[in-house]
Amino acid sequence: MKKIFSLSLVVLLLSAVLLSGITGCSFAEEPEETLVIYNWGDYIDEDIEEEFEEYYESVIGKKLDIVYSTFETNEIMITTVEKGEEVIDLICPSEYAIQKLMEGGYLQKLDYSKISTYQNVDAEIYNKVKEVFTHINVPGEGEDESMADYFVPYMWGTLGILYNADVVTEADLAEGYGLLWNSAGNPELEGKILMKDSIRDSYVAAVMRLKELDRLPSGYETLSVQELINTVDDTLLQAVEEVLAEQSYALKGYEVDFGKAQMTSNRAYVDLAWSGDALWAMEDGENLDYFVPEIGGNIWFDGWVMLKNAQNVRAAYMFIDYLCRPDIAMRNAMAIGYTSAVDKEALMASEEAIAILEENEYDVEEFFGDERRYPDIASATTLGVMKDFGERNSATIEMWERVKSSKQNNMWILWVAIAVVGAGAIGFGVYYLVSHRANAYRRLIKTAEQIRLEEEGTEQ
Repeated sequence: MKKIFSLSLVVLLLSAVLLSGITGCSFAEEPEETLVIYNWGDYIDEDIEEEFEEYYESVIGKKLDIVYSTFETNEIMITTVEKGEEVIDLICPSEYAIQKLMEGGYLQKLDYSKISTYQNVDAEIYNKVKEVFTHINVPGEGEDESMADYFVPYMWGTLGILYNADVVTEADLAEGYGLLWNSAGNPELEGKILMKDSIRDSYVAAVMRLKELDRLPSGYETLSVQELINTVDDTLLQAVEEVLAEQSYALKGYEVDFGKAQMTSNRAYVDLAWSGDALWAMEDGENLDYFVPEIGGNIWFDGWVMLKNAQNVRAAYMFIDYLCRPDIAMRNAMAIGYTSAVDKEALMASEEAIAILEENEYDVEEFFGDERRYPDIASATTLGVMKDFGERNSATIEMWERVKSSKQNNMWILWVAIAVVGAGAIGFGVYYLVSHRANAYRRLIKTAEQIRLEEEGTEQ
């Protein structure tokens, strides 16, 4: 019986192999569904994906495979969406990019009844969004669409200045954005200042610097911070270009991703930074601190949106719902250093979230009371939100390219000057060495001649 059973088993297995070759099936269990996510790099706890796949299967009863890819800038992400070559379910853009995608007709309005944790999101974020992003023209929907109906906030923060407290003085800090220009003349900061390689962020710093200096063009002095950082007409662009050009000699360079490492390793002492990056760097560098100058600045939001051509809407809604759980929100905040859009009251009320916070060695009261992490956006009139530049985007980018090329040209001139000085020093050194040796030789000849004459005199 064993032989007959073994033979039957072999036949059965061979048949299965042949069948799998014919039908394209395999013994490996294939996922039944796919969720395609497009997010910023290093912007999520890396264990969340696998855990959500398991969670999804436990709830729905089907295996899920998350296809996860990342982008470096909103512009790269927008270009990918506009090409329409890839099917994507969920994306996490910044607020102005969401506006642009809405105006392009790429997003679908969300059904918040399918997100049970939606109420955990800080209502003040939505209030700020509603102040700025209403009356958006969405093809097929109308001209008065609100962004609040199209996204769920994920992370948020401010734009400010990260600095080395061992080097930066009180006089430097009193200059506000002037710290990025080394306007107090601190010799230790020369060539140690970084700016964002982003026209939008650097534009905010430049406009606020003009405001600090009372150098705004005539008629612009009365504009609010919100209006100023979103005004990109020719007059203000020219003023911004001039003040950015004045900054070039103080700069080490422009960065997007490596500023944190430069600051924690003391290779730079000042950096225009997003609050999340600053707080992350401050964990590694005890001598680092962060502030938003009193004159004003930018507050930003990133959030989840669903494309119109999303293939797995159910999984997309469940993923957003999962991320808005206080424990998951806290894990993501700990992993990336940014402030979660989940209301801090919801986080403080969650035992799981508090446990995660304490496991990461944070003091609960200090964490939630830190204004660098949780600024008062409800009453802050000096924090504006940037919108899409629209038709003025090209002119703004052209101005920015001129500024950066000017910096590169200045660096070229500096290196030429250094080379000339170096060549002069080498030439002088060679001249001095040859001259010194010649003089020494002449002295040697003279001394030998004197000795000869003395000897002849003695003989006589």
